[in-house]
Amino acid sequence: MPNRRSINVIALAGVMLLLGLAPGQTEDYPSRPVRLIITTPAGSLVDVLGRLFAQDLSDRLGQTIVVDNRPGAMTQIGADALNRASPDGYTLMIVTSEATMLPFLKKSYRYDPVKDFTPIALLATSWTVFAVNPKVPANTLAELIAYSKANPGRVRYGSGGVGGALHIAVEMLRLKTGADLVHVPYRGGGQAASDAVAGQIEMVSLGLASARVAEGGALRVLAQTGPRRHPMFADVPTTAELGMPDVRMDTWFGLLAPPDTPEPIVARLVRESDAVVNQPGFREKLFRIGCDAAWMPPTEFGIFMRDDAKKWEKLIPAMGIPMVD
Repeated sequence: MPNRRSINVIALAGVMLLLGLAPGQTEDYPSRPVRLIITTPAGSLVDVLGRLFAQDLSDRLGQTIVVDNRPGAMTQIGADALNRASPDGYTLMIVTSEATMLPFLKKSYRYDPVKDFTPIALLATSWTVFAVNPKVPANTLAELIAYSKANPGRVRYGSGGVGGALHIAVEMLRLKTGADLVHVPYRGGGQAASDAVAGQIEMVSLGLASARVAEGGALRVLAQTGPRRHPMFADVPTTAELGMPDVRMDTWFGLLAPPDTPEPIVARLVRESDAVVNQPGFREKLFRIGCDAAWMPPTEFGIFMRDDAKKWEKLIPAMGIPMVD
């Protein structure tokens, strides 16, 4: 008669077979290259960060990590690919803070980053800066807000596109202060920055990595939306310092696996991701692209994403941003 231990072993093996995994597949994971989905084009901040992470994670896992760029449809193409992938640890995806905003921006977006995937870890954070063309008569954020109210329709701001973090950051400012700011969406933050420098638009919302364009006075940076002053802009106040703690836009980056990924594989990925994020060399690489290393294991990361989604569920409708199909 089988004992309880043998019954448990048989049950576990049955579950693994249902998931398409032979019992030995988790023990020798990974035994072949791993695919890392990036939901943005090559050369974007998410792509650069993902490739840096992939290089160091590859060293830890002892296997090649192949970056697979799947941009389009407001990240849904990449999310579809991850959701359909086998839960065997050989397909992963870099997720960003936009994943918790999209359900309230895109009618057809059908994924919850916690319920429909397996959270692995939070990896990094960054934030946004607000900058103006030097010809705009505003040396502080308060002066810009006052100028916009006195000149309705005159202050146009650029972002990397409708519904992105850079767009939402300024809409939070507009909602909080009543500033009269007109959105001009671009197909990327780089073109928005170039037009702000050229005076085609008055204001631009930039990620820290792109904000280097402001060096030398090409743009005047008025505020940053993070938890503290970033060393790149040590003389620029945060929105919290300016009395607007609610105007905060932390862009975050994490790692997801397909739904129902087995615990032994999750544990290995968590362990190696933790090691990568805490390497001084990796932290220095992140700093160079305007990001800070940040670590959360699966449970905490899942709670973090749920809380983020609850925040956007209230804020985005209040901003009056129409949902797209």
